[in-house]
Amino acid sequence: MPTLNLISPILNIRALEESVIQSAKVPDGARCQCDPQCKEPPLEKFPFCAFHKKNRCSRIAPVSKDTPKYNPTRWNKHEGIRGSLNCFAYAFDYFKLPKNCTIDKCDASYPQPGRTSGYPAWSDIDGKRCPDIIARIMGDIPEVRLTTFTDRCPKGFRKIAVVVDPNEDYHFYRQDSDGYWSHKPGATPVTRLDTTGRPIYDPMLATRDNKSSNLNYERFCGYLLVPVTKNIHLSRRGGKRRVGGKRRTVGKR
Repeated sequence: MPTLNLISPILNIRALEESVIQSAKVPDGARCQCDPQCKEPPLEKFPFCAFHKKNRCSRIAPVSKDTPKYNPTRWNKHEGIRGSLNCFAYAFDYFKLPKNCTIDKCDASYPQPGRTSGYPAWSDIDGKRCPDIIARIMGDIPEVRLTTFTDRCPKGFRKIAVVVDPNEDYHFYRQDSDGYWSHKPGATPVTRLDTTGRPIYDPMLATRDNKSSNLNYERFCGYLLVPVTKNIHLSRRGGKRRVGGKRRTVGKR
């Protein structure tokens, strides 16, 4: 397994995020997603405050020609696909099912970060830390690199983002071709909305406290560049599926 020095960049991201949390407090926990230092609350069902909506947001996450279009139907239409591919699979555009599955029925466990590269099951780890999840991702796909919201993507790469609930789980987002971000929470449909119903312009500034599933992804681990390739393999061995906010083991596959 690779030894990676990831602590410093992640601590810098955490310090920025904690300053943002202190600077923008509104009843539903939301904040303006344009500027990390903006103290104005976002408009209802909109990612920006009134000022940044009127004057447009100048802080942009550039997309590449390889950034995928938002296409939720591809992931949501069939039960076998929707129920067996999670946020990790969605972020990496991993659309493969086991041989015993069909697009209409699949009880397989989810693909899990680190299993391809030999890490133990995520559910067996006490304390879900950002360096752990990023090391697992880079172990599975060594070409992955850390980046920022505003950096351009090199040719052949696109952006994803990673967050964790320190007590329970990880979660992934991916950037769409129009600059907004989408995600797939477990077996539920792909969406572009955060937990307050606002479009996701920046996953670091979006609201990630999901009270319906008792998950609060309070730690933002960072933005990553991922290669655009059809040869990625994500292992499902020892994975679990989430049902009603709780996990159940489906099988070591």
